[in-house]
Amino acid sequence: MVFPPLLNLSYVAIINATSNIPRDYYQKLDLEETYVYEIAAYNTSKRLEWADLNWMAPTKGFVNMTPAGQLKVNFTGFYEKDPSDTFNIFESPLPYMDIEFVENRSDILVTNATLSNVSNGEAAQNLLLGYNRFKSGFLIPINDFNNLTQQAYAQDEPPYWNATVSVKKTSKSISFDFKQEIFFQQETFCIYDKTTGLLIYTNTSIGNYFLEMSLINMPKDASEPFSIPSFQLLISLSIIGVATMSFISLTRKKLKQNEIKFT
Repeated sequence: MVFPPLLNLSYVAIINATSNIPRDYYQKLDLEETYVYEIAAYNTSKRLEWADLNWMAPTKGFVNMTPAGQLKVNFTGFYEKDPSDTFNIFESPLPYMDIEFVENRSDILVTNATLSNVSNGEAAQNLLLGYNRFKSGFLIPINDFNNLTQQAYAQDEPPYWNATVSVKKTSKSISFDFKQEIFFQQETFCIYDKTTGLLIYTNTSIGNYFLEMSLINMPKDASEPFSIPSFQLLISLSIIGVATMSFISLTRKKLKQNEIKFT
């Protein structure tokens, strides 16, 4: 099978890098690792035009994904915040990364485009990984989850950013759920691993854009997220529960009858 030429986007941010991983982030983050996200759903009717953080600058071109395709992320280091990234509560130094967009074409994975050394804020802005100024993107700091929670709830800003905000924390993960009440009606749900700070799942949408994807190669040090019981298991548990309640009810009834006989 012959495929048409594919777009290759390559942009390198000329920004000073820090030599070490900042103490707010996961200290064992592997900068040589490629983190692979499997695409569960994506709007295939329109490609995504990648915007520069400077809205006055031309866009960087188009990228495309497909269901059963992949999005690959390789962190390139931590750099100073882009001067144009002002609408972002996260401060320097920020993680930067290479992002590869992989289409599934008749069960063959083919690279559609690659973006080089883009900031976490830019990735969050274009892929809708966050809400308002809470541009959490692919990696969050892990030093203060209470502060992150407060920052997330603060994104409910009238009149344009009215939203229902929900943050849930377990021993293994933290999730942020934003539902914009008016205007664009953005809905963004992101789950992060608390050990590494990595994005492990997102389901996000606005207008005719939607994206659902999951990280499929969790680092060995990451805390495994709780698995959701299968439908069959839920049915089995329900049957057991009903049977148990019925048994307890019958036992109580018999005991009561015996009490009546002996009085």
